Amino acid sequence: MTLFFVTLILSAILFMIAVARAKIAYVIALASLVFLVSFFPIVWGTFLSFFDFLTTSSIHFVGFKNIFMAFGDHGLSLSVKITALWALTVLLLKVAISYSLALSLSNLKKLSGFLYAVTLTPWAIPVYISIISWTVLIEGYGGSSMLSHILMTNLDLTSNIPLAFLTTAFVSTWLGIPMMTLVLLSSMQSIPRGLQDLSKMEGLDPLEKALNLYLPYTLPVAFPYMFLSFLSSFKEFTVFFLMTNGGPDIVSGFGSQTIVGATTSLGMLMYSKFYSTRNYGVVGAYSVAIGVVIMLLLIVGWNYQFKSRKSHLIISVLLTHAVFDIWKLGDGVFSVVPLIFYIFSYMFLIKKKRIFKKIFVIGAVIDVAYMIVNMLTRGFDGISVSAIISVVVAITFSFEGKIHVNPFKLSRRFWKVLKGIWLSTWSFGVFLPVWAVVFMALSRENVIPIEKFWPASTTFSNFYTLFQSQGFLRALENSLIISSLAVIMVIFTVFPAAWASIDSKGALKLGKTMAFASFFTGMHTLIPLAITFKFLGLLNTLWGISIAISAHSSVIAYFLILPFLQSIPKSLNEAAKLDGANDFSRMVKIYLPLSIPVLVTVGVYVFIEAWNSFVFPLILLDSQRLYPVSIVLYNFIGEYGVAYSKWNLFGAGSVVNMVIISMVFIFSRKRVMNGILTKGGI
Repeated sequence: MTLFFVTLILSAILFMIAVARAKIAYVIALASLVFLVSFFPIVWGTFLSFFDFLTTSSIHFVGFKNIFMAFGDHGLSLSVKITALWALTVLLLKVAISYSLALSLSNLKKLSGFLYAVTLTPWAIPVYISIISWTVLIEGYGGSSMLSHILMTNLDLTSNIPLAFLTTAFVSTWLGIPMMTLVLLSSMQSIPRGLQDLSKMEGLDPLEKALNLYLPYTLPVAFPYMFLSFLSSFKEFTVFFLMTNGGPDIVSGFGSQTIVGATTSLGMLMYSKFYSTRNYGVVGAYSVAIGVVIMLLLIVGWNYQFKSRKSHLIISVLLTHAVFDIWKLGDGVFSVVPLIFYIFSYMFLIKKKRIFKKIFVIGAVIDVAYMIVNMLTRGFDGISVSAIISVVVAITFSFEGKIHVNPFKLSRRFWKVLKGIWLSTWSFGVFLPVWAVVFMALSRENVIPIEKFWPASTTFSNFYTLFQSQGFLRALENSLIISSLAVIMVIFTVFPAAWASIDSKGALKLGKTMAFASFFTGMHTLIPLAITFKFLGLLNTLWGISIAISAHSSVIAYFLILPFLQSIPKSLNEAAKLDGANDFSRMVKIYLPLSIPVLVTVGVYVFIEAWNSFVFPLILLDSQRLYPVSIVLYNFIGEYGVAYSKWNLFGAGSVVNMVIISMVFIFSRKRVMNGILTKGGI
């Protein structure tokens, strides 16, 4: 305990000196929140890795033993490779589907409001509900499902490796399409109006417009978000946990230290280590190893914000390539070949020759071609993480210019019919998991798979049972407490810090630190956080859950509130200064009343984020009386495929949950829109 608190106090002092020196009275609350949840777990996990830490009375310094073991674990290396390939698959699917949707919606007039709402629907469904619903539709029970009957083949995710890999990628893509589509629609506004008019005069059909106009102009604008989406996929946990639990098993995944399946992501591996070993030092070592992977990706992603510094982007690729190749996560000796092309690309860039892009792309093509050959012979072991990163960056360079294609003329009616079919298919895909949940909620029989459009025998008794004997009311109360506490903590910590950042560069540094922390954190920091909360007495408490969610949500809250405060006329602040008002008075009497719209927006966002939270309660709670709605619903089905799953109660609880979220949206929609659209709150 002494060791823990000494580490906590020293690292807290250093953190405050580094990022929270300016206007300390206003930023200290938010700085403390960010430090405790985002940064100290990194420090604590790294510190633990140097010890064999079995209990508070059994601590032995072992130096780099645990770290060498983690970095040398073939299971960890294989998990990194699987995660990288899965993240690339999700990115490509997400861009392809979102780009098609954005093109279809951009010039739509009829039913545009309805189709926009449909596109955003996956946002309104909690992930743990939509993931389980999709699993019911795809796998059903033992591979027998509605989809398997249509395709006339068994779809067992516990044994079919390609199916498990691709279906988890599909569901993750489905969840991320709303945001990606909005980003692409927003980037389409960067297309010069003159070019759009010229395309009409030239009579370009939709395919020619997409390839010659929209693609070259929109993708470069959206690339920073696309890479962040790629990075977020590296930290995915919930999809794997609920759909496949890391399986199916693969032959090369059986190691002496770790067992890895076809969908064992880095998050799944970290989760299994936490529950399979009692040595916190080993857990800390794996946290460090996974943190290195995320950090290398962040170095590449960070350079996307500097559009004029492509040399930094190439250097970061060279750095990650070298590290991953040394770590046996790349192409081995063959990596010298693509590296030569990357080096020449850098040299030509320095000489300001445009050919550097083509040279880099050639290197990436060689990189990925060698990876494909390796995968054909070695399976997942043949994946090259460095090649995948190079391909993502090469795509960036490939589309930074117009793409000229041969004319391929088709009638306008054909394109209208194609657009209608595509939008109808997407709408059907959005409402399918909602229908599955409603089906289970109204079904008298507690069985899957779903084989009919409507239950043979309907009932509302599932809702009665849900509240009468399953403790669902207590779960609602717990979720309400967690969400309310999270909203209060975010408002009272973020608003003063955002206000201080208006005219203080020192306070603004905290915002940048929060942004970095949001990209770095994941399951590899959540496990050390659980250990931290155990020492602080916050583990297995609603307060602990609320604190963790508040820190997670504070990033979006900060970057919503800060621009709003900056838009308020400075003349109001100057006038108050002349009247003798101090900082606190100006913040409370001027900025706070004007910020009500944006604070309501933030409150709604945080409330829904907290209400729908699944991973934090899963890791930080083990008492049934404290379980929120998300964990209670998960417990109705337990580990997927068990014989005593309560599917009808899961459906009923999911319907209640979605109704509550919908009501929050309906009653707050005007305030939310005011918070987004109002300038200066005046």
